This record gives sequence, C-alpha cells and structure tokens, in this order.
Amino acid sequence: MRITSNLFGLTKHFMRPTAVGFMQIRWISQHLMIQTLGKTSSPVKFNVDILETPSSYGYFTSRVNRPYNEDRHQIGVLDIDLSQRNVIPGGSIEDNIQLEGRVNQLEGPHYSNFYKNRKVFNYSIFDGHGGEECSSYLRAHLLESIEKFKMTEGTINYLLDFYRKKIGGYWKRWIRRENQQLLLAMGSQKRLRDNETGELLFRSHKLDSRDKKLWQFPEFSEQVTPYEFLKLRIFLSFLYTDYQFLTYENTFNQEHQKEREPRLINAGSTCTSAFLYPLDKDASNLDGYYFQGGVLSRLLVAQVGDTRAILCDERGVAHALTRDHHPSNPTESRRLTKFSANLIMTDSFGEERYLNLANTRAFGDISAKDVGVSAEPEFFDYLIGDPVKMKAFKEKNKEYLEQMGVKDYGGNECFMVLVSDGVTNNMTDQEVVDLITTSSSEKGSVYGTPQEASKEVVNYVEMVGGDDNATCCTIRMNGWGKWPNVDRTKKFREDRLTSLLRRT
Repeated sequence: MRITSNLFGLTKHFMRPTAVGFMQIRWISQHLMIQTLGKTSSPVKFNVDILETPSSYGYFTSRVNRPYNEDRHQIGVLDIDLSQRNVIPGGSIEDNIQLEGRVNQLEGPHYSNFYKNRKVFNYSIFDGHGGEECSSYLRAHLLESIEKFKMTEGTINYLLDFYRKKIGGYWKRWIRRENQQLLLAMGSQKRLRDNETGELLFRSHKLDSRDKKLWQFPEFSEQVTPYEFLKLRIFLSFLYTDYQFLTYENTFNQEHQKEREPRLINAGSTCTSAFLYPLDKDASNLDGYYFQGGVLSRLLVAQVGDTRAILCDERGVAHALTRDHHPSNPTESRRLTKFSANLIMTDSFGEERYLNLANTRAFGDISAKDVGVSAEPEFFDYLIGDPVKMKAFKEKNKEYLEQMGVKDYGGNECFMVLVSDGVTNNMTDQEVVDLITTSSSEKGSVYGTPQEASKEVVNYVEMVGGDDNATCCTIRMNGWGKWPNVDRTKKFREDRLTSLLRRT
C-alpha cells in the first residue's frame, strides 16, 4: 500500500514565535544550537544557521564548461540515538510511514529535530550524471532517511527483498550471503567472535543459515557496539534512499512515457557523506563540537562513487580519506567478480570501465543495478581533534581500534574538503590543500574563510580548463589557520597555468 503525503496534513509550513514575530520553521539540516555561559553563569543558547556562517563551512560550485550543473551538496545536524545497538523485532515497512509518504516528493523535509539525542554533524556532496534528478533527490532525502529510518526486522527484510526480487542478478547472489555482507558493512568481521567456538563469527558456518538473520544471533546483541550499529543504520539508509529514488523514477516515467515527447528520467549520482560527533570533551565545554578545542571526535566517511574527501593535518599535508570506486580499485574488482559478471573493459583512452560507466557504485543507474552498480557505501573511520585525548583514547581502546581499522593523523586537523571529480580530475589532493592554505593565509582573517577557500579551488579548475562540473565544500576544524606557511605544489600549479597561457 502506498502511503500518501495527505497523512501530513494540509499545511506546508509551520511557524514558531521569535523576538520579531513569526518565522518559517527551519529545514532539517542547517541549524545548530550553541551554548555559552552568560553573566549569571547560566547557559545562553544561540541558534546558528551553518549555511550562513562562511567562517565555519564554505561551499562553491560551477558548471565550468558544461551547459548544466548536476553537482549538489547538503549539510545536517542529525538527531540520532547513538546508544541503540539492536534491531527492533517484528515491524513492517509501514514503520517508516513518514519516509514512505515522501517518496514522490522532491522538496526537503520540514524541521523536526528536537535534539533528544546526541548531535551528529553531516556534510555531503553529490555528483549527478544522466541528469540532475538523482543528485537533487539525494539532497532532499538522504539525511532524513539516515535520521529517521526505523531499524526494525520488517523494514530491513522489505528493503532487501526489494533488491532481491525487483533488481535481481547481483542482489540475488548478495542476499545468499546477507549475514556476512552486513557484518562487513559494519566493519566487524575481525572483531565479533562465535560464543561457542571462539572463532571469528564471520568465518562461522552458522552465518550461512538463510533462516536466521545476523541480528538474531546472540553474538550480535552481546558484542556489537553502538558505533558499529551506526554504520549499519547508515548502510541501510543509503540502500533505502536508493530504493526511494528508483521508486520515484519508475513512477515518474510511467506517468510520462505516453506523452508525445516524453521526458524520462535515467539518472544516477555518486555521494561522499561525512559524519562527525564527539567521543570525549572537557567537562567545562557545554557543547563539545568537533571544531572546538579540547574535543575528541569520530569522523566516519561513507562513500559511493568517486566524489572525494580530503583531510589537511596540522602540518598542511593532504590525506585521502576515501578511495574512488572505479573498476581499477581492487576492492571493487573483487566485489564484482564475486557477486556479478566480469564486465570490466578498457576504453580507447586506456581507462578501465564497468559497462559504459566510470563508477562501480552509484545511486540510481537502474540499468546497471542488477550487475552490481549499487549504492552500498564503503566506510572509512577516523579519530580527529584534541591530540592529548586522542592518545589516551587510543591507549585505552587499542585492540578495538585495530580490529575496526580506525585511523588518525595526529589530531589538531586544519580542515576537511569534499570535492566532486570535476576538481580531482584537474588537481591532486595536495594541490587542493595547498591552494586553500596559501589563499587563506594571503587574504588574512577577513577573507580567509572556508567559503573563500572553496571558491579559490573551483576558480582554479575553471582557469586550467576543466570539462566537468566542479564543486568544493570546505569544513573548518579546530586547527584552522594554524598550518605552516609551506606551499608544496606551488610550482606545479604555476607551470600548469603558464603552459595554458602559452597555448592561447
């Protein structure tokens, strides 16, 4: 049964009182409540719109030499219960009545975040292809799905049955090893142990049972941490949003295919989505956000495709936080060989492609879904923030961090950037970082903001003749502006520009 949006009532906008009367309710993913101590030592709260604070977050995009721009971005302060660690028994897809009711809606959700749980910051970038429909849909739906997806047995079974029955191919083989695949998604394959034998649960034949789901094993409820469970939530939410878009796309095309000149959707999109939340903070800090001093945070990056996340450490050195999902990626080659056909080929430029696609993972792309071009995110896990708290946390949790593959780059990170391949096709990771640090230092405190930094990166891509949409999102961290005055790639950038000038 399809649930309609009429369940949400007739009014599209809600109002809330302010000092100047009434204002429209804010969207789900833009606002942050910051607390500070007033003169009376009682907390004073400030409501901050992150999109309107260029000193903390900067975004710039350009269609470059294309007649359209399919890149999109989104930010969010999500309200997620980070103590949850078990799937709720029973239930059905109608547990997600609010999300199901918005499947065919393109606008963003209304704000309903009351911060009952821990704040989880999110920064996401989407690079659409075949049209802007998929990247725009992700901007409107992905964060809402992550925050509100109901982790019930009925919902998860419905979702995976959709892929097995409606998509088939790759997914029929994937579902045969569903328990192992979900364990891999959480990154727990080297940690969870069989209660009876002590061997790794991932290697136990008990997981081969098609009658028992992963979360029904006692090892799951006893050993899985909330941090691993968050990965499972995000993983399933990515698949759920992909299911939403495919449903929307199919409905749209059915309604328009009989028109004289039908405009049909056949779109896809990549995605890189970064989640940040505190692990440890000073007791005197009322907030404890990742960009403040004295705070240790977790940075979890979920990637689908080749949009990229790059971190600048306190020495100004660039670190790739993600790996492009291209056919040349060994992880992708093994995944596709295991669950799909060997369809990797080399084009006339010597580049490996999967069918006619450069990316082996994407949202949408219905024509390639059955051969493994999926929206399964690959996770990359990091510690960031205060180096003293980081050292203590690592000493206390050494075995767990090693088993889960959690990395760090020493703390006091300067910033993180999310960029579309229109940027990375024309610049190395270090060039992106150097351009931001040098341009910000030269312009001083007035213009040296993440907003101006993002613009500098995209403007450089335009100058060197990029041929794809270019988008840069710069996220300030607690080490912003403290990098050394070193430009490691200045000569390379200048030589490239000089070479272009000579040609003209």
